[in-house]
Amino acid sequence: MRKILLVVITLFQYLTISYPPREALAISIESPNLSTPSELIEAVNNIRATYGVQAYNPNSILMNNAQKQAEYNLSISTITHISADGLRPFQRALQAGYAVAGDISNSSPGYFAENIVAGVGLTAEEAVKIWTEDDPHLNTMVSSVFQDIGAGVAFSGNTFYYVIDCGLSTGGTPAAFTPPPSYKPPIATMVPNTPNADGSISYSVQSGDTLLGIAIAYNISLYKLLSLNGLTAKSLIYAGQKIIIQAGYTPTPTMPTQTPTGLPTITSWPTSTFTVTRTPFPPTATPSASLPVSNARNTVIIIVGAALFLSALFVLAGFKRK
Repeated sequence: MRKILLVVITLFQYLTISYPPREALAISIESPNLSTPSELIEAVNNIRATYGVQAYNPNSILMNNAQKQAEYNLSISTITHISADGLRPFQRALQAGYAVAGDISNSSPGYFAENIVAGVGLTAEEAVKIWTEDDPHLNTMVSSVFQDIGAGVAFSGNTFYYVIDCGLSTGGTPAAFTPPPSYKPPIATMVPNTPNADGSISYSVQSGDTLLGIAIAYNISLYKLLSLNGLTAKSLIYAGQKIIIQAGYTPTPTMPTQTPTGLPTITSWPTSTFTVTRTPFPPTATPSASLPVSNARNTVIIIVGAALFLSALFVLAGFKRK
């Protein structure tokens, strides 16, 4: 018995040594693509290098302005170049102390421009790629006149807003922008189109538009907008492209109205009166005269009794002869 127990223990130890416990696998949770303002500037400068122009210099004033505008766009869930206090990009730069070069009279922007884009899961490189799809945004990135750049990134969940401010400074004393009393800042509002006769709604993409911004302007979900147009969150759109907001409907054919034909008037059958003709039964035959029932019964009893009596006499006569 002891030998068997020893063999079992030895076998268990062998298996324990041969098959050590495996280490628990760490579960990695994928985090959103968190692109930084520095990565955004790097992506822009990479594009500039392909066009043979000198890299932009990050400017602290423009960095601060671009970040504020990105956060403001995020807070209102739409894209606009107008700040919360109604100022345009070059005006915000002047107010913050960046001396914008060029003609800034009559609200002219001088040598200054701003790009904005937003999207779900959008990275800095993808944002720059979107900007290369149309001339105004591309010119902001590859301008041979601009020298400075500021970048801002804001996000909520997996939705990202990217902003770059690019410009040229005089290098002199900043001339802060002071709006005159009659100044009315432009309103960056996307006016939704009215439905067509069939109920369909479409929108012509303008420069600077994004799918998210269009969805917000028309108060529909981004998922519905993408489904209607066969797009994805990372699809590129271009100025002049028609975006379906609401599909048209096919009116249900109306069946012709028929005037119901009245049922024919039913003519009742003539009422016939059933006349019963009484046929008299044949006259009852007069019964023949007969004895009363009680007298007949007595007669039958007398006859039967007499017959029995006679039969008894014959039997007795027969016995005597013997």
